[in-house]
Amino acid sequence: MNNPTNRIPTVLTIAGSDPFGGAGIQADLKTFTATGVYGAAVITALTAQNTMGVAAVMPVPASFLKAQLDAVFSDLRIDVIKLGMLPGADACETISSYLAGYSVVCDPVMVAASGYRLIDESAVSALIQRIIPLSEFITPNAHELETLAGRLVSDPQSAGLKLMDRFLNLKGVVLKGGHLNTDAAMVTDILLYRTAEGIKQVVETRPRYQTRNTHGTGCTFASAFASFIAQGNPTAVSFSKAVSYTNRLIGLSRDAVLGKGNGPLLHYAGVTCRDVT
Repeated sequence: MNNPTNRIPTVLTIAGSDPFGGAGIQADLKTFTATGVYGAAVITALTAQNTMGVAAVMPVPASFLKAQLDAVFSDLRIDVIKLGMLPGADACETISSYLAGYSVVCDPVMVAASGYRLIDESAVSALIQRIIPLSEFITPNAHELETLAGRLVSDPQSAGLKLMDRFLNLKGVVLKGGHLNTDAAMVTDILLYRTAEGIKQVVETRPRYQTRNTHGTGCTFASAFASFIAQGNPTAVSFSKAVSYTNRLIGLSRDAVLGKGNGPLLHYAGVTCRDVT
């Protein structure tokens, strides 16, 4: 029997695997450990990738995806579900039946930093129709926001507000600024979130590090955000802590040499949940 006094926050990531270890499931689990929660993982796809790009993607069959989900849900109390790469419509359909009643952070992974398209059009449609209506939070980058909005976006805040109007289940939309105005010295991330008084926003502006070592940054941020929510932090606090954690990792990792391309973050680099304010 579980002892409620020893309750351990738990987060389940449902995402693709990165054999290089910088993104996907691997980045998620490293982040969970560093930020102080227990992490479980269900793999949606195998990828052949490294810091120079993605060579191939092999989706996990829906039947085996379901077997993984059943194994975890039948034995583990889950506080938050973090969603990453969902490679096809069948994966979205399978996963959607497990999400009701859970706090879900959806990182709508669509295109790798190298430009490799990770999911097809049917998966995008299924994500919008089946997954986002069951999610509490989404964390799109600028390119993903345009895909969700169905148009070019000149004003991310306006697009984010329209998504919240469209999907009333959403408690928050994170607008990541890493791909915007890349020559600027600062990066601005914005959280739009619902309150009893209406939709409010939190703006976090941090230094932009000139580095190639940003492989897996989106996965890391979304996982940190999910982790801090699982620990009982308010939405705005979870967002600010996740921005701080991710930004510090980029700074600590900027001069590392791992791989020949866009290097990964060093999740172990002396940053734990006790260090994040």
